[in-house]
Amino acid sequence: MDIKRFFGVLMIYPLFLFASLPTTSNYSLQSFSFGSGGSANSSTTTYSIEGETGGNSGNNSSTINTTLKPGFIQSQQANVPKILTLDNGGGIFYNKLHFVLDNQSNPTDALFLISVSTDNFVSNITYLQPDGTLSSSLLLSDYQSYASFGGAAGSYIIGLNPSTTYYVRALATNGQFAESGFGPISSQTTAPPTLSFSLDTSTQSTGPYVVSLGDLLSGQIVTSTQTINTSISTNGASGGNIYVSSLYGGLHSPSSNYTITSTSGDLTSLSEGYGAQATSAISSTGGPLLIESPFNSSGTAVGGLSQIMQSVFSSNNPLSGGVGQLILKAKSASTDVSSTDYQDVLTFVASANF
Repeated sequence: MDIKRFFGVLMIYPLFLFASLPTTSNYSLQSFSFGSGGSANSSTTTYSIEGETGGNSGNNSSTINTTLKPGFIQSQQANVPKILTLDNGGGIFYNKLHFVLDNQSNPTDALFLISVSTDNFVSNITYLQPDGTLSSSLLLSDYQSYASFGGAAGSYIIGLNPSTTYYVRALATNGQFAESGFGPISSQTTAPPTLSFSLDTSTQSTGPYVVSLGDLLSGQIVTSTQTINTSISTNGASGGNIYVSSLYGGLHSPSSNYTITSTSGDLTSLSEGYGAQATSAISSTGGPLLIESPFNSSGTAVGGLSQIMQSVFSSNNPLSGGVGQLILKAKSASTDVSSTDYQDVLTFVASANF
């Protein structure tokens, strides 16, 4: 007689019931489960991929203030940087912008990428290159260290268009699989190119301007009774110049068709001559405004005036409120033709070096 035995096994599982996952106004827990972390990555000469098992998946969860990204790999990302300041030099920069990057406490070996757009990253997207210019092609060399971007002093985006609004954002990376998303967008508008110039004398505020030398007595040095005042302001990256030219290249008498030729030198040692002497050059901001040779003379020396334009004042940097003053000096010789209509016409021109 066969005896059959039957065994019964009772399996008991704990049961957990939750009405809903915990949440606050700022955070929401999406699952009580947890994964086993990351696994070894695979790579080729061009690409790398990192695997993950058991991690949470799905879309990002976010509030007004925070974004929660699921999964182990997201936790490796660098801190999201931002553009701390973006400025046009107080309305001076027409072809560049200055920026300071906030690295958000990323490690010193972290690299940053700065992206720039003129349509708020709708379609026109470019990247800041190591030389400060922009390119639509993204290269590995465009990722630079915080120090390469000038650290706390910042750096410049150059080669920009005047009167144009630029939008700037940044991201960070620190090794493989650690690139952050782009941070908040900052915007700034480049200034328009500017140049202003004015001319008057110490006794006249409107033209035509007349400067008197008085009587030219043989062998005596005479000085103009008025100063010629020039004023220049420009945001030209390389400053600007004030030029002067002489219609006759000297003091000319139309009635006698005789000219006392303008020349550079000390009138004390010359038998005759005529020229200009710059007495001062100042600027309110920027500059400085400099006096050009041969007009940087003193005493009884003058710089010769030519029918060709000559630079009399210059600045290598943007400046505001640049003012340069000139006086005229002359000396006649006993051999000069006597006349009452000796004259000259001086033309002043200002230019900016954009």
